[in-house]
Amino acid sequence: MVWTETAPGVFQEDFSGVEKIYRNMSTAFSHIEKEHWGIHCVCRIHLGPSFRNRHIVSALREAWIALMTEYPGLSVVPNGLSKVFVVPDVQAADKWADQTFFVESVGNADSIIANSKPRDLPGLFYLPCSSEIVFLSQHWRTDAIGTSMLLDRFFSIVGQPQDLALSQGRRPEVEKISPSLEDAAGSPENEIPELQEFARQYIDNFHMKAVNAGGLPYRGDSATLPAKTSHQDMVLAKDSTSALVASCKRRNISVSAAIHGALAHTFFSFASPEDQLVDYTTVTAVNMRTYLPWPYNSKAHACQTYVASITPTVQKTSDFCESALALTQEYKTWHTEKFSQSLRWIYRYHAERLFAPRPPGLPPSKPPSGVTLSSLGVIEQYLAGDYGDALQVDKFRFGVSMMTRQILLYVWTFRGQLTLSVNYNTAYHEDGMARDVLSRIVATLKKELELELEAVRL
Repeated sequence: MVWTETAPGVFQEDFSGVEKIYRNMSTAFSHIEKEHWGIHCVCRIHLGPSFRNRHIVSALREAWIALMTEYPGLSVVPNGLSKVFVVPDVQAADKWADQTFFVESVGNADSIIANSKPRDLPGLFYLPCSSEIVFLSQHWRTDAIGTSMLLDRFFSIVGQPQDLALSQGRRPEVEKISPSLEDAAGSPENEIPELQEFARQYIDNFHMKAVNAGGLPYRGDSATLPAKTSHQDMVLAKDSTSALVASCKRRNISVSAAIHGALAHTFFSFASPEDQLVDYTTVTAVNMRTYLPWPYNSKAHACQTYVASITPTVQKTSDFCESALALTQEYKTWHTEKFSQSLRWIYRYHAERLFAPRPPGLPPSKPPSGVTLSSLGVIEQYLAGDYGDALQVDKFRFGVSMMTRQILLYVWTFRGQLTLSVNYNTAYHEDGMARDVLSRIVATLKKELELELEAVRL
């Protein structure tokens, strides 16, 4: 797909297949002024000595404008099923900052996230009382890894005024807007029967496994409307994190696979005695950036959604190490070149299945209420955290707003500490239920890996 200039300095492009899915999901609850899967990232910053003679709010706002100059996708807005980009001059860039940069002297990060409403632009909030930066974005615009890379560049600009000076006077260019996942992967637009058949089989299998994956108990019924999005976090101490990593290495399993296996055992522990569930399948996010050609696998293309999903299965009868070994292998081998080549058709068929109208007279299906998993790895790969003597990031949290009965488990390591964070909606799950999920995961890791883990709830 290409951007078309519809007026001087005004460009338009259709959403790609994967972008349409994220766009439609984000607007599914717009009638009650809520956004599903709205991205948020919270970073607590510590200012260094080079900030003694600088005005922090001005520095943050100027760096935010500079970031948009480098990543003009931050100023793209939706128009139906198309995206619109207007090349901003200095005055338009300043107006964009008025619409997207905020200083919040009251409230906290959680209240900003919980009370946010659907928007067409991203947002950056500075909270002076807690020294926190809160980044909000639509999921069709970027993903977790992309968010981390965007904020890394933002903090670099804040810490290096010379970078800011270089950006001033530049105008964003449409050529700098990152292409969709399908285009970045080189998925052909013409009909190729072999790729179409692969895509159909992939989506048929994906939906069969995802729909039949079972679920956790939830409050309310199919008519209960969502309330506020919330989260519960559990952080391992540095020594415990190191011990967990070492134990996984000795067993030739990845940390992500160990947590995935513990999540499966946790899921089984919630099943009622009459539940005949024989295995556990969950939708798992996977980073596509690793498999994209240069330059799309670099930080230059942070402002785009380059993530896919797979559906690994854990057999109920398998022991922990057996399932973790199988998951480790699946994480290594799930991707093929044919998958990348079929992406355009995969997302076309996926959208058809997701948004197809229900046939008249068919009873509503039971809403899914499983736990989906996204492991971000070591955050310092994408967000350094140290920016000379200007500032440091000493706290990181990522999540998405949840408006359905599903729980989303994010896992990452930052500053040597592993974090487990569950995102959920308070209309369907109590805080105690979310904490219980985390506690059972950690308890399983302790038992199966024979560890003494020190975990703190935040």
